[in-house]
This record gives sequence, structure tokens and C-alpha cells, in this order.
Amino acid sequence: MSEKKRQNNISIRPKTNNLGTALFLFVVLTGAILWLSGNLHFGSRNFADIGILDTGHGDEHESQTNESISREQSLEEAMCEHGKRTIDCDICRYELGVVKLQPSVANALIETTVVKDTPRITTLKLTGQVQLDETRVVDVVSTGSGQVKRVEKLLGQEVAKGDTLAVIHSADLGQAKAQFLEVQARLELATSTFEREKELYEKKISSKADYLGASSELKAAQAYYAAAERRLRLFGLDAEQINAIKSEKENGLFAQLLLRAPQSGTIIAQNISTGALVDTTQSLYTIADLSNVWVWYDLYEKDLAVLHDRLLSGRTVPAKVRVKAFEGEVFDGVVDLIGSQVDEHTRTVKLRVQVKNEQRKLKPGMFAEAEISIRLEGSIMAVPSSAVLSDEGKTFIFQHWKKDLWVRRDVRVGEDHEGMVEVLNGITKGATVVSRGAFMLKSDILREKMGAGCAD
Repeated sequence: MSEKKRQNNISIRPKTNNLGTALFLFVVLTGAILWLSGNLHFGSRNFADIGILDTGHGDEHESQTNESISREQSLEEAMCEHGKRTIDCDICRYELGVVKLQPSVANALIETTVVKDTPRITTLKLTGQVQLDETRVVDVVSTGSGQVKRVEKLLGQEVAKGDTLAVIHSADLGQAKAQFLEVQARLELATSTFEREKELYEKKISSKADYLGASSELKAAQAYYAAAERRLRLFGLDAEQINAIKSEKENGLFAQLLLRAPQSGTIIAQNISTGALVDTTQSLYTIADLSNVWVWYDLYEKDLAVLHDRLLSGRTVPAKVRVKAFEGEVFDGVVDLIGSQVDEHTRTVKLRVQVKNEQRKLKPGMFAEAEISIRLEGSIMAVPSSAVLSDEGKTFIFQHWKKDLWVRRDVRVGEDHEGMVEVLNGITKGATVVSRGAFMLKSDILREKMGAGCAD
């Protein structure tokens, strides 16, 4: 009996092995087919791929609202492998992009904002170069040739209008003063003669011809005097200095020409030294008022129209200027000129921005970037830049769902302007989103990348 039972077991064993092998092959083949078709998923799932999270492709607000309701229903109904609703499972909740945050913790760690419409603004970002305000630059030349006796002001120094820059011994000035003294003496003589002839004529002692001759001589002397005085003023002499010429003829000041600053500013060029011979064609100093500078930019043709219309209508177009030397600092400027010609090679036109430079931080020759913001018609839906996060090429924000739950919403964004980002779709106006501290929520839903989740 025992021997017969043993033989039966031996005969059954091959059949069992064949059945097990067939079952194993069936499971493997079925799993492979499901995996290749995308219906088999190992580990946590991306619910954005199956429609539970917003994929950011809706175009109409009404459609987005309906989709949002559908997504919330999907979130409510999703079950995890622990036999409970996924949103109620502390282990699996993150797979839906849902974060649970107690109100006290939320108030301490995050800030929120409401999605709303904001003015539609376009921003031009340009690169240019700082240059001198040419209306505030002057070249200083000597009004007479001569030899430099003394240099008073040097390169880089600040000067006020009227300050003496240098002293020049000028024969031209000496001759002009000598001529002035000559015509002054002639005027004095002509004046005295006229007064005498006038008195004699009135007493019928002198003839009318003598009187008229003295009058004519006086007028000629006055004309010569006025011309000599004007010539001295061209040398920079004022009335007090002209009146003092008589006392100078006996000392060394007679031919001394003072080179004075015609305006206040900074000496940015110096071409003079003691002992050098100079003439009236040389630029001896260049003085610039650096309290205002120009920044020239290249503007592409496609951006010309919107700026042209605003300048033509007289509206102010502000610009924010930045330079590498002072990172983080913004210099306020105003667009005041668009060039008249388009460069045939770059297809750009010159754009000028006036910038106040009271602290002299902007130096001619610096490269400068500019942001020019222009308000357009209409409005956009926008959120703070700090609210927008990204991962693996997807952009998303965190929206308050209900009670202490926050959910990830995939969005498509547009332009970034002054800390605000346009949201093209993926969320509706009026939603409450995390504006600061969103990274903390992001780190919670990305636990899968660190090996956490239901598989733990």
C-alpha cells in the first residue's frame, strides 16, 4: 500500500511542475503586456497624468472650473493600498500632490495670496552703454595764446563756475589791455574837448563847425572804447577787473590771463601743464556735469511701435537701469528720445534714457541693462513669482483646497513682471495660493524621490 502511494506521488509531481510553470509564464506575459501598454505602474503614480491633478491645458475659465470640480471629486474618491481614501492616508497623501498643514503651522510658515486680475504689462529688457549728457559737457580753451605759468585744477577735481583753472602769461591780453588804455585816454580827451566846444558854442564864441567836429570825435572815441571793452570781456574780464587795468600796468598782472571754469562739474580731461605754450585752438580742459547721464540702448524694430506712440503723445516712459558695479541697485530713468535711423545691419534703432546720477555712481563707458515697463490694454491673471515652483519640466503652485489641505496645481505661465507671473491656465481667479513658503510643501510631495511612500 505504501509503495503504491509512493508511485502515485511520483506520477503527480511532473504534472504539478508543468502546471506551475505554465501559470508562472502566464503571469509574466500578462504583466509584460500590461506594463508595455501603460496599465501597470510600479511605485507611486503621477496623478497629473490621469487627470486628478491639473495638467494646465484648459483655455476657458468655465472649462477650468468644471475640470477643477472633476479633479476634486477624483481626489475625494481615490483610494490607496492601505484601504482608505488617499487624502486621509498620511503615507500616501503626497502621491496626489496633497499636503496636510495644521492652521497654526500654516500661519507661521507660509504666506498666501488670492489670484486676481492685474494690469497687462509688457517689459522690454535692453542692454546699452552709459555716456555723458552732451548738453552738460564743455571744452575749455584759452581766449589768448601764451605760456602756462600755473595750473590750479587737475584731472578728476570738482570745480564751480568761475573757478580759476590755470594762469597763462598772454601777450594777446597785454595788447588788448594796452589798446584799451589808449582808447580810454582818447575818450577822456574827446569828452573834455566836446564839453569845451559845447560851452564856447553856446556862448557864441566858437563856430558850429568846431562844435560838430568835437561831437563827432567824441562819438568815435566812445565806439573805440566800447570795442576795446568788449574785447577784454572776451578774455573773461568783468567790469571790476577792467576798471582796475590802470593800476595793473605797473606790476606783473598786466598780461596775466586767468583761465576760468565756464560751468560747474568734474574735470574729465586735462591737456595743460606748467610751462607749455598754448593757443586759442587747443582744448585745455573738459568739464562735465555728471549729475545726469545718458544711457543709449539698441531697440529692435518689433518693439518700436508701442514706445513711439507713448513718446509722441507726451506720456512719460520710465525705465529701471542696472549696472554690474552696483548689483541690486536700481537707477530710475526716463526714455526721452528714439533715434531717426534704423541700423541696416542689426535692424535696431537707438533709444536714449535720461538717468539722474547725483552720487556719480554711473560712469561713462559702463554697460547698463534696462527694464522698460509698458502698460497695455486689458488685464491678466497673475500670482507672485515666489508662488511658482517647478519640477521635471512642470510648473505648479499650491492652492488651498479645504480645511487644512493644500493641493498642487500644474499651471502654464507667461511673462514675469516685477515679481508677478502671468498664469495662462491651470487655476481660476479667486483661488487662494501659497505665495511664500511653497518650497516646504513641495519637499513634502516629492518624498517619492527620496524613497518614501507606500512601498516603505
